[in-house]
Amino acid sequence: MGCAVSCVNQATMSLFGKSNNILDNSTDGRTMLERKLYIAKESPEPDFDLSECQLRHVPSGTFSICKVYRKDNLYLHNNSLHSLEEGGQLSDLYLIKVLNLSCNRFTQLPNDIRYLVNLTELYLQNNHIKRLPDNIQFLQSIQVLDVSINKLRNLTPSLGKLNFLRKLNLTNNSDLTELCPELCFASSLTLLEINGENFTFPPQEVAVQSTMEIMKYLCNKMNIEYRPPASTNSDSEVQSPNSVIDPFARHKTFTWEEQEAAIIEQENRLHRAAKEQREKFLNTVLQEQIELDNEIAKVQMVKEIDRQRLIKAIQDDEQEIECLVKNFIQSDNLMPEVIQQQLAYEQTEHDRLLEIVRQNYDNVKKADILRAMETLIEEDYVIKHSKKYYDDSFNNIKQSIILQDLHVSEKVADLLNAKDQSRSLLIEQLLEDQSVQMAMVGSLMEKVDAKSWSLNQEISLISSHLARLSVIEQEKKRLQITYNNNELLHQRVHLITLLDDLFEQRNKRKKQLVNTLKEMEQSESNKSNDFWLKNYQKLAESAPKDLLNIGKCLDPALANYLLQEGVIHCLPFLVKFLFSGEPLLNITMEQLKSNGVSLSSDREAIIRAVNSYVGSKSKNHNFEASPSIEASAPTELLEEQICTGVVTTSDTTDLVTEAECVICMDAKSEVVFVPCGHMCCCYPCSEKEMDGCPMCRSSIERKIKVIIS
Repeated sequence: MGCAVSCVNQATMSLFGKSNNILDNSTDGRTMLERKLYIAKESPEPDFDLSECQLRHVPSGTFSICKVYRKDNLYLHNNSLHSLEEGGQLSDLYLIKVLNLSCNRFTQLPNDIRYLVNLTELYLQNNHIKRLPDNIQFLQSIQVLDVSINKLRNLTPSLGKLNFLRKLNLTNNSDLTELCPELCFASSLTLLEINGENFTFPPQEVAVQSTMEIMKYLCNKMNIEYRPPASTNSDSEVQSPNSVIDPFARHKTFTWEEQEAAIIEQENRLHRAAKEQREKFLNTVLQEQIELDNEIAKVQMVKEIDRQRLIKAIQDDEQEIECLVKNFIQSDNLMPEVIQQQLAYEQTEHDRLLEIVRQNYDNVKKADILRAMETLIEEDYVIKHSKKYYDDSFNNIKQSIILQDLHVSEKVADLLNAKDQSRSLLIEQLLEDQSVQMAMVGSLMEKVDAKSWSLNQEISLISSHLARLSVIEQEKKRLQITYNNNELLHQRVHLITLLDDLFEQRNKRKKQLVNTLKEMEQSESNKSNDFWLKNYQKLAESAPKDLLNIGKCLDPALANYLLQEGVIHCLPFLVKFLFSGEPLLNITMEQLKSNGVSLSSDREAIIRAVNSYVGSKSKNHNFEASPSIEASAPTELLEEQICTGVVTTSDTTDLVTEAECVICMDAKSEVVFVPCGHMCCCYPCSEKEMDGCPMCRSSIERKIKVIIS
């Protein structure tokens, strides 16, 4: 028993901080630490308070004390701590519910904080923390997280996985200007404290509002529906304070997380097995110690009985000797020297017997103590051997896991390098492929060619007229209105004839462009590898900037008048006027000539088309004055504002008439049936077998696919 007491005293003295690395030289801090350590081990309270002890490092064995004495709250605030490494293994703190590390010098949190699975409150304010680790997502029981007065720059998306987090304090982090949008997944968050005037995401006008408005904004950014936090009284959503989460339970994760969880589970299983073996061994030692104590007590009892018997016998002998002495004294006349010699001999014999009894008792006691000490030494050796075997196994497992991670990282790096090389090869092949470059130049040349553009616009206008005629005929049939079939048929046939002629002209123009490319290719016999790329760049730079998008915003009425006057091919020269925002009536002959319209007949035709377009607009425009416009405003000014030749996206949508497919009733019509001229079917439906036109049941000679721009 003396050995056990000395071991406890040595462990206590090591925790009291004799090392200069744990405490400052201040005697008050040392005394306060010793007192708090003593209170933590003697008091049944769940609090372990080491605050204001001038600590530079966590005392060794602190986490083990929390585990052995089952402490719920650990307070380390108001010290000078930089890390938690010397306090022991953080896995021993899995029972801790409140951890206060405020007013210290932490710059980061350890990754092993993931083991604090029962932690409900974590206070980190007034430190130097720059980033929260991703492993904070494993603190599934945490409800209060205070990281104010730190140096945070950004937040980890793992905060969104804290399902029970209710209070988050991020105030006084001057470098923190953005919240992570994944924070909206923390569905229990009811109080978010930030300095909203310093934030850029969410915007300042949102960041200064309540927690609910901020969460709604984040949910909107993540395209999820905002749901207010549930009531705190719900037992199904909030964990009971008395409940303890099993830190070794396996959760469903991704592949790499499953591997990591399996490794942790294996380590925990080895730890539990070693713990069970140690506890079993200690129970066996304790049982043997109890049995040995019982045997020693029995032997001592027997020896005590023998000693009492021997003492009684000695007392009887002493009484007998005393009687004999009295008898000898009474007989003075007898020989005194002989009597004295006999008395001395008896006294010597008595002393000799007493010494023999004392030696026998001491020898028995020493032998028992030596046997007990030998047993304890053997048991201690077995425990050390088991611990060494466990440490070796644990280190081997760690080394194998590290080797596997390195092997996987090398494979991933090789795969990425192979992908980069293949992508570089593809880009080089594309640059070297002359046929692909030539096709790109031909495509861009067709887009910027004025004649091709005008032919496409004429095809689009005729297609729109055919679609409009088909829609009108469908509406009249639906409303049962009598109409002249021959007149509509004559118009459709005429439009189909024009459409065929335009398609033929467009094909001829394409052939002319292809011949031009071939002549360019033949003329450049010693061309460089990037000849076609240079021509593509020259063509793209020489084309008007808005020519490629003019078809999307050009007023179809203006294009119709230009087509009637035969100057639709001059439309690229009008790009500057169309996108200047000025009324078309301000265009003069000199301006047209300076912009590239060389023929006077073309300039006159453009002026006539513009006048006709403005005149039709002024006739068809039913102007309704709004309250913000005075009634005395000139009518000419209002007409000039709407006659710019360009329409908005909504206006373009209203002007284009798209007939609905009469078969699927879903897609728009894009196929014209010849000879009836009806445009009432989409391309997929037209590929099906048909006996005749879906509208008029007439025979179908051929089909023309058109696309309305």
